[in-house]
Amino acid sequence: MEQPEKLLKDYTDIEKGAYIGAIASIATADKTASEEELEFLEALADSAQLSPEQKESVRNAATELSGEELQKCLDILKGSDLRFSLITDLIAFAESDQNYAPEEKANIEKIAQYLNINQQQFSLLGEFVQKTAKTELAPEQAQSQGFLESLGLGDQLKNAGINLSSLTKGLLGVAGPIILAGLVRKGFRSGSRGGVGGLGGGLGGMLGGFGSLIGMLNGGRGIGSTGGLFSRVLRGF
Repeated sequence: MEQPEKLLKDYTDIEKGAYIGAIASIATADKTASEEELEFLEALADSAQLSPEQKESVRNAATELSGEELQKCLDILKGSDLRFSLITDLIAFAESDQNYAPEEKANIEKIAQYLNINQQQFSLLGEFVQKTAKTELAPEQAQSQGFLESLGLGDQLKNAGINLSSLTKGLLGVAGPIILAGLVRKGFRSGSRGGVGGLGGGLGGMLGGFGSLIGMLNGGRGIGSTGGLFSRVLRGF
């Protein structure tokens, strides 16, 4: 039997748990996660080979509404390259309805600032989302060497201080939503978790060639559904 590909393999258990936990918290911001959504998160956690402790943290993030779990995840991600992937996913999620409102951008930018992402880096991540959306690329292409260079962003990202020294870590740090969304869909197509096919419009959440993990979980409710959670968390920023 073919072994499933391990997600986020170059990151620590705590980093992986915080990343998936943040996605879980934001995607289910206005409600407690459904059984389908929890199954999707379980698939992510299994693929990332999270410890039982981190799996429990992810489940807590998906079921509490106060914002405390998201705050914990963000505090951990401050020191991880996965903070870039989270912001990339948030931007893609906000743009998925073709209506990226100034208030939405301001909220995401505040979270980026909290994660120690500067204005230059934030702008480049936004440009990355825009360019990727136009390419209609397959998730497999996002894992290939030279992918970022093909978009004309490789040198710019490096010069902005976004770590690309390790191909795998560098790509996941920026292109994580594309790569992870593709791998998760591949896992569901294999039949091991076919029941999640109805989640979010058949695991859609796509902006052109860009896969948003938050969009997959959010089920089409849009970034507006996160407003209350962001307000609670951003109060302390």
